[in-house]
Amino acid sequence: MKEILFTVCGRGGSKGIKNKNIRLLCGVPLVAWTLFDAASAFRDDGEIRKTLAVDSDSDEILETAGRFAPGAYFHKRRNELAGDRVAKMDVIGEVLSHASRDTGQTFDAVVDLDITSPLRTPEDIERTCDVFFRGKKDVVFSVVPARRNPYFNMVERNPDARFSLCKPSSFVARQQAPEVFDMNASIYVYKPEVFARGVKSPASLDFDVFVMRDFGVIDIDHEEDLEMMNLLLEQGEHLLPDALREKKKTLMAQAVAGCEGRVKE
Repeated sequence: MKEILFTVCGRGGSKGIKNKNIRLLCGVPLVAWTLFDAASAFRDDGEIRKTLAVDSDSDEILETAGRFAPGAYFHKRRNELAGDRVAKMDVIGEVLSHASRDTGQTFDAVVDLDITSPLRTPEDIERTCDVFFRGKKDVVFSVVPARRNPYFNMVERNPDARFSLCKPSSFVARQQAPEVFDMNASIYVYKPEVFARGVKSPASLDFDVFVMRDFGVIDIDHEEDLEMMNLLLEQGEHLLPDALREKKKTLMAQAVAGCEGRVKE
């Protein structure tokens, strides 16, 4: 039996979109889309036991999450970890420490799911965990194929204000350049012991990746991003895989019913 701690962490002081983590996406609070994924992953796997922990400095976020996942472990983030310059690994590490203490569980993995990635599926989580448990890496995180390549069509501003290719090369076609990926900040599967090292970034650890579908990388950082995501889910449903269509249908039904159905384990 593997014990997995799922963490869903969201602070209340989002600058790009006010109250981002509880804004409505197809009538459903954004955080609920991620809670659905955590509840649905490994639902029929008798070898996995899950604990869901929701962390925030915002009472409103915690209360909203509680309506959709009433059985979760709720963690109130202290003010010292609520700033926009705090490394998320520090937040996850404290949630892990407190959840282990309060539940008495020893976890084999910590799966962190970003709230701003509603287009992931439970299968994406399961496949990322499969890469993690089959290997010996400190962390496995999700990526998507990058639409630009630093060896071919990306430039950077230098200290002298001039621009240059990010990765100087002699490639004349993008297909010649090394394959690169965007870290889409969706799924991270960690060894629990890495949080005692004081590391601030998963990319500083020994890592592997799981490649997700490209359409899953719409970053929700500005109002326009939220509008685009709503448009995709409302008008582009025929483009979505069956799992996402079913996820949308279930969540919207729960929202209409006043969360009476709730996200079930």
